[in-house]
Amino acid sequence: MATLAAAGAALACSRPSADVEPPSAEFIVATPDSTFWVRTGETGIRVRAVPMTLARYGGRFHEVYVADLDRSFEDAVFTGERVYVRDLARGDSTLVYDDTLVLRLADHYARLHPDARPLDPDDDTPSDPAISATGETDLLEVRGPYVLLEHRSSFAHAGDEEDDTVQTAVDLRTGAAATLAALRRDPAVERDSSIVRAVPASWTRRGYTLLARGDSSQGTVSLTLRDGASRSWPLFSTPPHPRIYWLDVPPVDDATRRALARAFNDAAAYDESVKYVRATPRDLHHVPRARPAHGRTRRHHRAPSATRAS
Repeated sequence: MATLAAAGAALACSRPSADVEPPSAEFIVATPDSTFWVRTGETGIRVRAVPMTLARYGGRFHEVYVADLDRSFEDAVFTGERVYVRDLARGDSTLVYDDTLVLRLADHYARLHPDARPLDPDDDTPSDPAISATGETDLLEVRGPYVLLEHRSSFAHAGDEEDDTVQTAVDLRTGAAATLAALRRDPAVERDSSIVRAVPASWTRRGYTLLARGDSSQGTVSLTLRDGASRSWPLFSTPPHPRIYWLDVPPVDDATRRALARAFNDAAAYDESVKYVRATPRDLHHVPRARPAHGRTRRHHRAPSATRAS
């Protein structure tokens, strides 16, 4: 993915200027589809980047991820995606956004065709189905305990096709739909992280300053570390509006650090089928910790390979 590729290129140049040890710092930079763990100090600059969507609320880190939904039959395709949020410390996942249109149409088709055989996970998707209903969603932005989504649906039947696109926000704590006005009123949105809303921006921490500068030609934000003597160490570039989670002051506890390490290790193993949905459920459904299950390949999902740099 472009986010990690750009970061990898920038990290190749991230060396202490004039062979001077960089200041001691530790923080996480999160974008809608990638997360970077930055640690600097006497060993130089270390950045680990993985294809993970991170959120923090209630004092805890969470991962937001999308899993496939498939209710297809031999002559009818019903595929969508479900959004889950996983508490990194406890490891449990909760469904917060379901593709209710696909589920409703699949149930209706099953009632009208009681003899229709559902496809098994290893079966091929029919190339010319009589009915096709599909749903796809992108995670646009995380704001504290909320995620902004774009859901695209398509329904084709008897030569006619209908398409629809909806943007909405979901409260990850409850699974309920939220308005932008509610986001602006909720103090948890600003408490969770330092968000780069405009550039240039800077944060002065204990022993260092993190600078954010914009590249208007590329539409990116470039991050640079600076010490008290104004010596600079370029880090990497991200898409607009990255979020910064400080891990050094105050220091995160050991349990949180272990949970983050497990999540980064898991995310490093994600393959290209994993992607980063819509329809607010009435109730939350708790499920075991899970990753997207993949049988038939319906589309190319946009999750990159993890990039590690030292």
